[in-house]
Amino acid sequence: MIPVYNGGEAFRACVASVAAALRISDEIIVVADGESDGSWRIAAEYGATVLKLEQNGGPARARNHGAKAATRDIVFFVDADVTIRPNSLDLVAATFGKRMDIAAMIGSYDRIPHHSNFLSQYKNLLHHYVHQNGSAKASTFWGACGAIRREIFLYIGGFNERYTRASIEDIELGYRLIAANHAIHLEKNLQVTHLKRWTVSSLLNAEIFLRGTPWTRLLWWNLWRSRKVPADLNLDMKHRLSMLLSAVMVGVFLAGLANSKALLLVVPLFAVFLGLNGSVLRFFYINRGFLFTGGAAIWRFFYDLYCWVGFFVGSSRTAHGALRRLALFTFSKLDAVSLGIAVGLTSAFVVAIATGAVLLSGDAALNRSLSLLGNYLIGYRVSGAGLLVGTLQTIVLGYLFGFSFAVIRNFSVRIAMGSDKVRLAFVRLMNKERH
Repeated sequence: MIPVYNGGEAFRACVASVAAALRISDEIIVVADGESDGSWRIAAEYGATVLKLEQNGGPARARNHGAKAATRDIVFFVDADVTIRPNSLDLVAATFGKRMDIAAMIGSYDRIPHHSNFLSQYKNLLHHYVHQNGSAKASTFWGACGAIRREIFLYIGGFNERYTRASIEDIELGYRLIAANHAIHLEKNLQVTHLKRWTVSSLLNAEIFLRGTPWTRLLWWNLWRSRKVPADLNLDMKHRLSMLLSAVMVGVFLAGLANSKALLLVVPLFAVFLGLNGSVLRFFYINRGFLFTGGAAIWRFFYDLYCWVGFFVGSSRTAHGALRRLALFTFSKLDAVSLGIAVGLTSAFVVAIATGAVLLSGDAALNRSLSLLGNYLIGYRVSGAGLLVGTLQTIVLGYLFGFSFAVIRNFSVRIAMGSDKVRLAFVRLMNKERH
């Protein structure tokens, strides 16, 4: 299943590689996501089933559309800017055949990215290294090279279509799979070649705003829901310590502008930084040599710093969203009848349980204390008849209290909303929350 939006020559190479790996029982589904360069015609040349969406809505929606149209049990998602190996489909089918316990599997980029410029080589080699050294028991999904059982994919709701650009829709799907107790397998022999050319601007935009920021928000949500944060792939402990150390080095350098002695700490701190990243730098050295490794070390430090940018932007947006939801809760209209019923039943339940407990215990002191409710509930005493009288009266009184509170509160909010500024602010909050 390949989503494509103005794929160009990279897409032709992608479809050709998939067609070369195709088996008799397989099908290729291409979703033209509002594209305008005629990429769907390339897919048709290779016998693919082409589904065309009028407007571009992002790969999440396109993949969901394609998966619904699929007729096979396993959906193998491939990005339009990668090529797969001739044995890829055999490997996917064999893995799912042997591992009935897994719901999904992912692969990685290989060590031979198509473009030769430094950032394209660095980015793809880093991805290859992280995945090749990650746990086979993965906690995330990957849309560029990831397969999943179609029934589970549809049952869990597919990709989140709120992500209208290539972002973290695959990571979010992986978190939902894990939360639903489905296993994801990282198959290190399943590798694809990436054809994308990375530049400074495209890389920073992708890693700060399309991935770092929304991923931070997802991590905060996951932490609130499950009280834990995954510690594999890009989130392992070494990377967290490396980020922390990079921030400390920047702080020490700034302090050194005021006191030059502080600069003496930069060298040993950078040595520790190199130690934390020693294994990945060794990998770069073996595969690309000394000069490339030097550049990779510098960019790795820079990477840690802009990860902080994504973290702070994502965290601020998370806090802003929480405050917005609190404001909506504060100003939203209360249902007076529902609140009245809830208060009445809860109060009656408390009175009934307390009366029953005192009756069973026979404690005279508790009996005298609870009997004080007779000052407020007519005819109440600690007895079977008193339990019935107290419960019925509490239901009525609790209902009247809850109903009255809601009416007064809604009236007060309506008065406050009489201000045009307050009303317009509330409307803006409502529109943002819906979006």
